[in-house]
Amino acid sequence: MKRILITGAGGQIGSWLVPRLRELYGDASVVATDVRDLGVEFSKAGPFEILDATDANALAQCVIRHRVDTVYHL
Repeated sequence: MKRILITGAGGQIGSWLVPRLRELYGDASVVATDVRDLGVEFSKAGPFEILDATDANALAQCVIRHRVDTVYHL
C-alpha cells in the first residue's frame, strides 16, 4: 500500500493536493501535516499530525510511524 506524507497541508498547494491524493489513494494512505492545527473537519478526513517540517527528527519519526514511502514537502 502506498503511504504519502504531505508537509504544509494547510497551505495553498497542500489544501488542494491532500483531498485529491486521498481521492486517488484512499484517506488512510495520505498523512497530512502542518505546523498548526487545521481543525476537526480536516483531521477527520484522514491521518493528520501537527508537525514542524524543519525539525528533522520529528519528520523522521513521522515517516517511520506511518511507514511513508513518498513525501511531498510543501
